[in-house]
Amino acid sequence: MTRVLWDEDGLVRRALSAIVRDPQLGETALSHPQMMTNLLKDLLPDSPRESAVLIAAAQSGLPEVLRTHLADGLDLGTASRLTAGWFAKRMPFTRDACSWAVSEIAVALGADPSVLAQSTLPDTQPYSVSLADDDHEQEDTGVVIGWGDNDEGEIAVPRGLDSVIALAAGWYHSLAVTGAGRVIAWGSNASGLTDVPPGLPDVTAVSAGRYHSLALTAAGTVVAWGGNGFGQCSVPAGLSGVTAVSAGADHSLAVADGLVLAWGGDGSGQINVPADLPQVTAVAAGAWHSLALTRQGTVVGWGLNDFGEASVPAGLTDVVAITAGVNQSAAVRSDGTVVAWGNDEYGVTGVPADLAGVVAISGTGTHCLALTSAGLVFGWGSNDCGESDVPDILSEVTLLAAGYGHSLAVMPDWAR
Repeated sequence: MTRVLWDEDGLVRRALSAIVRDPQLGETALSHPQMMTNLLKDLLPDSPRESAVLIAAAQSGLPEVLRTHLADGLDLGTASRLTAGWFAKRMPFTRDACSWAVSEIAVALGADPSVLAQSTLPDTQPYSVSLADDDHEQEDTGVVIGWGDNDEGEIAVPRGLDSVIALAAGWYHSLAVTGAGRVIAWGSNASGLTDVPPGLPDVTAVSAGRYHSLALTAAGTVVAWGGNGFGQCSVPAGLSGVTAVSAGADHSLAVADGLVLAWGGDGSGQINVPADLPQVTAVAAGAWHSLALTRQGTVVGWGLNDFGEASVPAGLTDVVAITAGVNQSAAVRSDGTVVAWGNDEYGVTGVPADLAGVVAISGTGTHCLALTSAGLVFGWGSNDCGESDVPDILSEVTLLAAGYGHSLAVMPDWAR
């Protein structure tokens, strides 16, 4: 198969080396998002894709995560794999992009590039486009499995859809991103939900709301389509350097340079971002409330709070992932446990007692899905359409998405 080139001409590697060796900058710059933003704008004006990923890496404190693993006695290969996985869970970039960022930072910190490539990233060669190994092709082939409500065709996965790297389930439609950066949409086309804009550039992540959709491009820009009755598709002019997006019922959220940008409906204060919000790594737009995950691993909520959905439990820390639904919220902690709060009318805050080892969570509607490190999926909450009845066929799942009444998951084709 063919992969997208990262730093084809080596400019990024040379720029990072120059930054680290500069006596007035040094390694500190690698963990300073604002400094990295300014430096990369000057050093790499023609590499917005690479710059966006590296700025996100600085925003997440990626160098320190890598150093911590090495200080614990892990070899470079293991430390880099763990760091890349940690980064991928917090940022909506492809696996290649996350691994590439870790490798370039490791090299800037003094790692031998040849050793890194051989021991850490056998399937991600920044300077090679060709991969003939069938095992790698098989490993990257992700197919979508859907279950639950299908009144609008939201689980009628298009024939031939594979190599999926990102997934989103809205209220009445579904979205997937392929390894080639293409967005595929299916389900209801009310308000143009599935009318993906032609010529959409390389996409790394998507989010599906009630009647609108968001796509994050590799260049760090946002494209929106669908219903715009509340301005939810009116992306702020000049918005760039975006690392995360989320679509609610009638509002939209984005993270750029650690800051949260919000637009669209504000009937419940859902776009009234707290003025004192610290640096943020991820956001989750519920129906009429919003959540932000801070760099310190805490969660901040605002907007509708009739059921306590914006009232984050006291003492909640070490959070690595968040999700927001109609009137409820949930978070995954670094120890793999899940905490949920808000409306429990459908049992959605009643997290299964035996649920452990969770690495990802999704809950756009009134049910939740959780993915464990073993590739297993668990569902709970509303189940009127079987949306919480996880199919027995699922194994080695890599992605999941919980819509309003339907569910989606990505698993390797060979695992079926």
